[in-house]
Amino acid sequence: MNPQDVLKRVCGALDLLIEAGEPHQGLFPSVLDPDTGAMLAELPPAIPGQRMGDRAFPGSNLIHDEATLATMYALAAALGRPDYAQAADRYLKRFATHCTDTASGLFPWGEHAFWHLAEDRVGNSYIDVADPSRPAGDAIHDHLRQAPLWLWEKLWQFNPRCVERFGEGLNGHYIPGEPLEYIRHAPITRVGSVRRGDRSCDFPRHSGFYIFDWTCAWLKTGRPDFTEQIRKIMDYWWDKRLESGLLLTESRGPVGDPRYPDYHLTISPSQTMGLTTSLWEAAPLLEPGQPALAAEMRRRAACYTDGFLSAPHDLARGIFVMHYNLDDGQGMMHSNVWGSIYGGWPASYMGLFACCSYRHSGDERLLRWALAVGEQYAAQPLPAGLPAPAMDAGMALGLLADLYDLTGEPRWLAAGAKLADAILDAYFQRRLPSGAAGIGWYEGQMGPSFVLHGLARLALLAEDRAACPLRADYTGR
Repeated sequence: MNPQDVLKRVCGALDLLIEAGEPHQGLFPSVLDPDTGAMLAELPPAIPGQRMGDRAFPGSNLIHDEATLATMYALAAALGRPDYAQAADRYLKRFATHCTDTASGLFPWGEHAFWHLAEDRVGNSYIDVADPSRPAGDAIHDHLRQAPLWLWEKLWQFNPRCVERFGEGLNGHYIPGEPLEYIRHAPITRVGSVRRGDRSCDFPRHSGFYIFDWTCAWLKTGRPDFTEQIRKIMDYWWDKRLESGLLLTESRGPVGDPRYPDYHLTISPSQTMGLTTSLWEAAPLLEPGQPALAAEMRRRAACYTDGFLSAPHDLARGIFVMHYNLDDGQGMMHSNVWGSIYGGWPASYMGLFACCSYRHSGDERLLRWALAVGEQYAAQPLPAGLPAPAMDAGMALGLLADLYDLTGEPRWLAAGAKLADAILDAYFQRRLPSGAAGIGWYEGQMGPSFVLHGLARLALLAEDRAACPLRADYTGR
């Protein structure tokens, strides 16, 4: 890997994305021709493990593009390219001032919604993409990944009220009635909530998303109702934790219904640590003005961390447990090194949130856990012929880069360089990285932003580890 050559490739892709955003006031279309940057006229078929209702066509999705925008800001500083920061600002200003004035205050981004570029409106992945014949319904808010602090600060810069309204709109994730329950889905285009269904769908990691969102909104507004909401949703899962400190995937659901796995009977180390990472990251932001709340966050995060580490992982054999059955410990699902699908995160996802939590907690056990994940990526080459989403490759590269940043050990840089060369061959044969290995289009939902971020971060670390301006991306949790 030649760092300058890698940065040149990344810059070429950024230049084409900026050009692709010109007709859309700076927003990047999600599905593009990787040679020309033109938005495709028709959506290609889904790859294995991809759901149609998660795609953003014909539109733009800020959560999909967040890592790319972070890369643009860093390269603007590192390479003396102010045009990159200007283009990222243009994107975010357009989003903040044009796309966020929804009835609920929630944004059209994340897992099931986007900004419809052709019709200049909130896009609904269930209807606009998955099934246009479906009766009209609400566009649904679901975070997908955590929105980082830098992004909230930028949105505040361009439209403070949209950040405040988003904090207010998160109440739409609560379901009316008793007992208290939230759901990861909420309507965007109306005020209210979805109905109480057969299952709760109250995944723990989503409460972490909201905790961090409310923390960022409180930082800017000082509103006490936002810290009250943080306390309320912190207690939600604390009162449901198991003796081990672990949490279930969801709190309620029908038993034996063939339509749904029995998630409420499933222990989830991955969901537990998703919430935990948000607690570790929010605590220092709250500490100056809310020291007692920050201390309680850390206490609970430490308990959840102990639970996560007590799960039946086998680090020596590369077994990283996502979830298993509550009653008998069977039905265990491991996190794959390569080849993630919906509901099955790549191991790098978990390795990165272990790195993030280690940075905030100083718990060496988390670093050892992340190093064990890194060993698997150093030992297992990118498999030929596997249509792994770009997220898998980009986050693997991001993990190896972060392990080098954390430890300074050259072997992690060498492993990252080897993987970078393989990624360039498998995903970056054209001007834009492909959405998955072996396919012929760029698609934001598959995670090519993590390829651009991972390549740029590794190259910048290789040039000067101490002065790398591009931070790790810990939004996957």
